Amino acid sequence: MELLKSELPGVGMKYQLETKAGSNFIIVHHEDGRREIYCSDPEDHESLIFIAELEDEECMLLSSIIGGWNER
Repeated sequence: MELLKSELPGVGMKYQLETKAGSNFIIVHHEDGRREIYCSDPEDHESLIFIAELEDEECMLLSSIIGGWNER
């Protein structure tokens, strides 16, 4: 997986993740703390599809799920 970071002046930071399988995710971390998640359109890699806007608590829950946390 490749991680690319770039600054978005006046907005925040953009993180782009490309997986080994070819999926492309973009996370925009705004200066005010909001995070937006996008993925590239499989039919048009120049277009983005908005997935969700997450707050701090939601980001922590999502990261724990992705990281393997188990509620059992």
